[in-house]
Amino acid sequence: MTRAVLLVFCLSLPAQALAQASAPVPEVPSRRVVVNGLLAARLNPLGLEAQARVGYQSVLYRNDGALFRDNFFFLGTYPRLNPAGIKVGPVAEIQPLSIFNLRLSAEYIRFFSTFGLLQSLPSANADYSQETLDAGEAAGMNYGTSGMRLAVEPLVQLRVGPVAVRNRFGFEFWRMNLRDGDRVWYEQTLDTLVPGRGVVLTNDLDVLFMGMPPLVVGARYSMVEPRYSSRQLVANEALSEENGHHRVGLLAAYIFYDEGYTAFNKPAVLLNVAWYLQHRFRTGQEVSRAMPYLLLAFSFQSDLLDVK
Repeated sequence: MTRAVLLVFCLSLPAQALAQASAPVPEVPSRRVVVNGLLAARLNPLGLEAQARVGYQSVLYRNDGALFRDNFFFLGTYPRLNPAGIKVGPVAEIQPLSIFNLRLSAEYIRFFSTFGLLQSLPSANADYSQETLDAGEAAGMNYGTSGMRLAVEPLVQLRVGPVAVRNRFGFEFWRMNLRDGDRVWYEQTLDTLVPGRGVVLTNDLDVLFMGMPPLVVGARYSMVEPRYSSRQLVANEALSEENGHHRVGLLAAYIFYDEGYTAFNKPAVLLNVAWYLQHRFRTGQEVSRAMPYLLLAFSFQSDLLDVK
């Protein structure tokens, strides 16, 4: 649904970044058992997903300087469940400085053969428009299968006054067990044809204004770029289609309260409304440009240790 998660920005912003300027900044506990939860619904493409980030987090060192204060090591899991499948596996994060985070993850993926997913195709040049996917579901072309995803995701973030800038890049290696003769498959979260065995590059750039708490508003630019080789093409076929895409739009969150490191904290409603700048099947004369990508989500954070 959303990318790593989270690709969801308010789950990982430092506590002081979300607090009002006049409020004291609580000291980060040395040890934490953290649960970040997210329930999201999406349109264009249609989707519904529950996500969680669960694990142990510890401070690497103590330093009150803005560049050093928000440091940690995290080890846990990041399960994602939707009506079509499940993704689950270990994740590790290290944030040596407030401005840099590196996340490494491995996921087991299982599709249930529901809601028209998973559908695979013989070539990266194949048609994966919504009409074609609907026809494939009606013909029973979807099937249950499993696979894995490995990801390396560095994040750079900086705040100057009320303005925060964040950029997360993703290098993802996918390996799915596809039907004989097929080389690519439609991945709904990435909204493109992913190699049965290969790489996808992603990037999310956020520019946020945080001077109106509890409201955070800004813009997000997103990019998805599958990398194909001859293994994703029929013999003697040349790649003739561009399956990467770009979109940009509004990003906003309303954080109801922030009470520090408690059992239930930072409940928030998130909204992302974006328009495709480039997409093989979501831009052009055959598609209304007035139809945006729309994501609406509810998130929260929990600390399960008694930090008092």
